[in-house]
Amino acid sequence: MSFSIGRNIRAERVRRGLTQLEMAIKLGISATGYNHKENNKRQFTLEEFVLVCKILDTDPEYLIKGSS
Repeated sequence: MSFSIGRNIRAERVRRGLTQLEMAIKLGISATGYNHKENNKRQFTLEEFVLVCKILDTDPEYLIKGSS
């Protein structure tokens, strides 16, 4: 996944008023692990990415490509 995906996930998460800790809990991972994924130090698995899309009620294409 590209660097923009983490940035797009962060923007959407913040827009929806969710914290990294809340996202981590919903994904069943540690807050540190989530932070690393959102900051592109680690990659989201496909299963995690699908769940992120559901949690944020967002189209996967938007998180991949951004608002362009």
